[in-house]
This record gives sequence, structure tokens and C-alpha cells, in this order.
Amino acid sequence: MRFQRMNVALVPRNSFNCLDLAIRFYGRFLIPVLKLWAVIALPTCLLIYLLSYYFLIEMKTAVTVAYFASSPLGVLLTWNSALFTFGNTQGMASLSRQFQPRMIPLMLRCLLDRALLFIGPALLFYTDTFGTSMLGILYLFFPGIWLVLRNGFRVEQAALKYIGIAAQEENSHDHRTKDLISTHFGTLFWRGLWTFFFCYLLTCILFITFDYLCYTLLEITILIGQMPYAFDPDNIGDPISNALLLLSTDPRVLTVFTGFILLIYPIGRLAWFFTYIDLRVRYDCWDMELRMNEVSQRLTRREAAL
Repeated sequence: MRFQRMNVALVPRNSFNCLDLAIRFYGRFLIPVLKLWAVIALPTCLLIYLLSYYFLIEMKTAVTVAYFASSPLGVLLTWNSALFTFGNTQGMASLSRQFQPRMIPLMLRCLLDRALLFIGPALLFYTDTFGTSMLGILYLFFPGIWLVLRNGFRVEQAALKYIGIAAQEENSHDHRTKDLISTHFGTLFWRGLWTFFFCYLLTCILFITFDYLCYTLLEITILIGQMPYAFDPDNIGDPISNALLLLSTDPRVLTVFTGFILLIYPIGRLAWFFTYIDLRVRYDCWDMELRMNEVSQRLTRREAAL
């Protein structure tokens, strides 16, 4: 192992610590992350707007598009974050250097993982029969969640192989990761669930805040500015139904909400990356190996001085 140039401290971290580190990492590399976000989010938001304007799609379709669009964003972000974390100067560099052709197969494999997981939600939200909905719920829990955790560190493993952390013991490295996932499946599940809930809540809060500021300062109506019309007693239909219809089908609402999903997603993905680092520190003693390397270097320098 080569930990001599680590840019992140190898210490045990719980879920809160991983989220805190992810937010600080996000702020430290805000410009590169926003560039990655723009490359993925702007075409995605344009697609959502066109689909909602011309084909009247609903919120579930917009979330589905954002779900798949976040996959390449997560691959690019995690790959370059791993390079920087382990001291590679290519990590978090210019936008043109953050994408490499060798990452295309990795992106395709991650998209395939997303597609396999999406079978459950698709049966649940895109079908009307009770039987298929129950089948979707069952698939979501198994093998859905099992697939998520089993392949959840695919990008991390690929990045470590690329920078030489596990190049000499590739098979044992992959096997060790699978063993850690199997042994600590419950812990990873709850940490992933907490991270998802935090990002979902943060997305909603920032969307509402942005909507309110646009309406009050710039007089741009997204959702809040249209609510008085939805609850107007002179309009046809139930006010609650009108408000829900506005929330789930309005092109502006769907477009802006999709943008915020992709804007907050990097925080959750970085937290999951640091969860992987924490897993290896706690159970593979990466921190102890770093300390032994440091002591060895000091002794070598002393011997050379003598």
C-alpha cells in the first residue's frame, strides 16, 4: 500500500463525520464540482423541461431521469476525489482532465447497476396493478438493496487500482471489499439510508429557499408564486388537487427541482466515498499502515544521516 501522500486524514469516521467531510470537500473544490454539475445537469434539466412542456411528464419521470443522470456525475466525481485523496495531482484538475476514456466502461457498468436496481421502483411507480406493485416492493428490498451495497464501491475500487493502491493484489483486494460489505451489511445500509435522507431533506430545503428568493427578490415564479392561483376559489377543481398537480407537472418546478437533485447529489456521493475509506481504516488498519510507513521513512532518513 502507498499512503505517503494522503490528503485526507485516515481516521475512523461515523456517518455525521463523513457528511461533514463531504460538505467541506464540496466547498474546497466548489468550482470543479460545479463544472462537473453543469456538464451533466444543464442537458438533463433541458431534457426535463422539454419533456414536461411537450409530453406532460410527472415528477416521478423527472426523478427517474435525474437518477440515471447522477450515475456519470458520481463516477467522475468519485474517481477524481479518490485521486486527490491519495495524493495524485490529476485529481480535481481542469474539467478536460477530469474525464478519461478509460472511464467509459466504468460508467456503463455503473449505469447497468442503476438499471438493475430501478426494476423495483419501475414496477412500483409505473404500474397500476397490486401484484406488480408488491413485486416491486419485494425486488426493491431484495435483491435491490443487496445489489446497491454489493456494487456500491465499484468506482472506489477502480480508482484505487488505477493509482496503484491495490495493483499488486487485485483479486484479494476485491475479495476483501466484498467480505467487508457482507460482514457489515447492516451498518452500511443504515449509513446509506441516513445519507440519502439528509440529501433529500437538504434538496427540498434549498429548492424552497431558492424558489422563495426568486419570487420575493426577482419576481420569478416557480412554485410559491403560483400557489395563490392554485388555491383561488374561482378556479375549477379542488385547491389541494390543483396544488399537487402544479407541484408534480409544472415544467419550471420539475426543471429546477431536477437541478437541485443533481446539485446536492455530490454531497451524498462523497459521503459514501468517505464511508468506504472509514470501512478500510476501521477493519483493514489503513491508519496504522500509514503510521508505520511514516516511522519507516524517519528511520531511513536517520540511517542515511549517520
